[in-house]
Amino acid sequence: MSSNSVRTARLWSAPLLVALALGGAFAQTTAQTQPLTVAVGSGPEGLTVAFDGTTLTVWVANQFSNSVTKLRASDGSNLGTFPVGNHPVAVIASIAVSGSMSIWVANNKSDTVTKLRASDGVVLGAFPTGQGPQGLAFDGQNIWVTNERGSSVTKLRASDGANLGTFPVGTRPVGVAFDGSNIWVANQLSNTVTKLSASDGRTLGNFPVGKGPFAVAAAGGYIWVANFFSKNVTKLSPTAGTAVGTYVVGDGPAGFATDGTYLWVSNNGSSNVMKLDLGTGSVLSTVAVGRGPFGVTFDGAHIWVVSFGTNTVSRL
Repeated sequence: MSSNSVRTARLWSAPLLVALALGGAFAQTTAQTQPLTVAVGSGPEGLTVAFDGTTLTVWVANQFSNSVTKLRASDGSNLGTFPVGNHPVAVIASIAVSGSMSIWVANNKSDTVTKLRASDGVVLGAFPTGQGPQGLAFDGQNIWVTNERGSSVTKLRASDGANLGTFPVGTRPVGVAFDGSNIWVANQLSNTVTKLSASDGRTLGNFPVGKGPFAVAAAGGYIWVANFFSKNVTKLSPTAGTAVGTYVVGDGPAGFATDGTYLWVSNNGSSNVMKLDLGTGSVLSTVAVGRGPFGVTFDGAHIWVVSFGTNTVSRL
């Protein structure tokens, strides 16, 4: 098991946002023998994809640098580093009706979320949440924030950051995802996931999974949960919440991304990323990355993963 602190980043909406910004055109994911690897700030954990008006970009939350780094997706060039709050651990993009994108950053020790303009990194606001904001999801209109020390989830209106409610979930909620209708939260110390109504935050169910559920994703018509301490992932029915499969992966699964065809899982303790079949859960390939990978995202052509222990981001 990796000695890295157990954290997460919730970036599952990024492919949808890129599709909306670029007219929905996706290239098929291709694997590279040697991943492109670039240096970022200290302790990177979360990342997301955004279109800044001219360029497809990847944004990385650097926990120990109290900053986010903006990379050009085509070649990994550093387009800027921008200060945010204390211990940023997750980042996600939101898209407005106008098509403009904003970047949201969860500042775990500031108990705030920072909103930046994607085009130039200008801070548009910092909004209070619950205790220990940890994971982020975008439902098309609102930002959902897991509060790991508050056992709750906060709903913020993306247009202005207004607090629309805080809702109880399990103990130490970390990962969060939107499935098109509902919000799913991984409760690490409860060994459960909570299903909430995206419209009003009502609890629709609490479902048992493996040990230390850490990340959650909606992919292939199912809900996927990364069980950090069980070294496996659980596949749930989105309606009943029942497990329809459990699949062995690497040590410390900590992040998910989907390219529409496959599910990609980062294994924090194994320092690799696995490509899974969405139907069978079978591991199709394994790619070594830097030490202690966490967040994973898809840019329409490549998979990106952050490596906490080497302060790098790799493009697969």
